[in-house]
Amino acid sequence: MAIAGELVVHLANGGYHPRTSKHSDFQSLVIIRDLVAQCPLIGKRAASGEIVAKLRHHQQVGHADWVIDIAIGTCAGNAAPLPMVQLGLDPIGMAPPVIIQIAIELKSIWTEHGKARLNRLRDFNSFHGYAHQYSQETVAAAFLVVNSAERFWSPLRKDDDITEHGKTIRTARQLAEQTIDRFRSIHLRNSSADVPGIEAIGVVVVEHDNLAINPNASKYANLHKPTIIAPTPPNPPIGDPLHYESMIQRICNAYTQRFS
Repeated sequence: MAIAGELVVHLANGGYHPRTSKHSDFQSLVIIRDLVAQCPLIGKRAASGEIVAKLRHHQQVGHADWVIDIAIGTCAGNAAPLPMVQLGLDPIGMAPPVIIQIAIELKSIWTEHGKARLNRLRDFNSFHGYAHQYSQETVAAAFLVVNSAERFWSPLRKDDDITEHGKTIRTARQLAEQTIDRFRSIHLRNSSADVPGIEAIGVVVVEHDNLAINPNASKYANLHKPTIIAPTPPNPPIGDPLHYESMIQRICNAYTQRFS
């Protein structure tokens, strides 16, 4: 689960703030990298310039402005192969796609799990509705980060307003597992003719209390714990439909079936 380890380093180095796109951009670039590396057809077309990617892409669907965290699809004009020097840094050209073939929504639940999980579930259902209104062939996917730390401090709150997710780490992890199970209600589509749902969803669980960036961090040094990848459970095990690698492979399979 490479993305989980990379996310832990990212959070440990700079903390988390809800009013910035740097966290979703970081995750987006890791997901794009893994899709290009692990899916032969996506990798081939990315290198040839046939497909491109755009972060936070706006697409008109009917009267609605559909915002896509990661949009991958056909390039404008004639394809131009990526220079070899670029392939190691940016494995795909970054530009607005003409036809969106893959659309990925990124969300996270850091605190207040009970309310947040219902909102995120609605977000994902709305997202795949837009995707398949745009085209039944579009591969719609979702990626969710869940925090199972015992405590969490949000920069949007007062310095001493620290949320407790459970009296023990065990209860905090149980809460995260209950949150994740809510997302099993989203139907995973296996073809463009399938009933409404999403083609793939991946979940990663970390434990991050954000206390290191609290203005009074020294006051809470005894409560602060290092940022880590949560154990399994609550992290989905390999083979679970919600595991990150399942998401990558399902996106690859759907893309290959529909756009070969």
